Amino acid sequence: MPALSFAWTRRTVLAGLAAVALGASAQFPERPLKFIVPYAAGSGVDVAVRPVADAMGRELGQALAVDNRPSAGGIVGTQALATSAPDGYTVGYGNLVTLSINPAFFSKLPYAPEKDLVPVGLISSNAYVLIVRKDLPVRNLQELIAYGREHPGKLSAGSPGIGSAGHLTGELLKAETGLTMVQVPYKTGTQAVGDMVNGQLDVTIENISAVLPFIQQGRVKAIAVTSAKRAGVLPEVATVAESGVPGFEVVAWGALMAPAGTPRKTVDRLNTALRTALADPAVVRANAALSIEALPSSPEELSALMKREKPRWADAVRRAGVKGD
Repeated sequence: MPALSFAWTRRTVLAGLAAVALGASAQFPERPLKFIVPYAAGSGVDVAVRPVADAMGRELGQALAVDNRPSAGGIVGTQALATSAPDGYTVGYGNLVTLSINPAFFSKLPYAPEKDLVPVGLISSNAYVLIVRKDLPVRNLQELIAYGREHPGKLSAGSPGIGSAGHLTGELLKAETGLTMVQVPYKTGTQAVGDMVNGQLDVTIENISAVLPFIQQGRVKAIAVTSAKRAGVLPEVATVAESGVPGFEVVAWGALMAPAGTPRKTVDRLNTALRTALADPAVVRANAALSIEALPSSPEELSALMKREKPRWADAVRRAGVKGD
């Protein structure tokens, strides 16, 4: 009986050691992953993210399925990511809005980026562009400022909603330049641009990729870009900084995030896959077509960016005198 008992114990121990060894040799990932995108299928973000997800899947050896969770300015999808299991098999898209603006704008946000999420790496950067209706008699930012002073209360500025990136970028610009504009909120930026094309709106600030065709067709005029350097697709358009506002820079950055508690080794594996994906020829071509600049980074660089952006947008919300529910 003792020998039988010992033999059973030895087999159990050996089996346990084998299981541990097998587990130690297992490589992440061993099954498909989910990539939560907090915007609708077919949206600008969705179109830009899918080639990256496909390329990451090829690098990881597992499919990276995009799961669109739109609604409430990205809140629904970001909350879904924040409450997912921290095992690396669910990642998600975060950006200027969901990670920096929403925490400043909403008093009861159901997630806290610094507490509920962990940075993996930056994906992209895309400038905003200040555009005006084609028959507005201005050619640059300084002329727009002068026009606003000469016609107080007459300039209408559209944006995709109060608290949106376009709205708050306009508030930062107003604070820096004294530009006066009457805010006109729309449900989407597309609606604002449509009214501008029809001559019913004077100014808006939008993502370059969203309005580039309208600019190229001469249906609106671009008078300044918000990035630190000129946009490659609009080399003749000056930056806001070049237009008399030194140091002004706002870009629509996007990033890969994971639930808080995701092991660092897993985060590093995801970061490596992301960096590889951003150099993939298919992603490079897609980014070029959308006027998007790849922006690979470490988790620490993304974390530092988020920390820098937080007080800036809190100040923009304060200046605008607006607050979400």
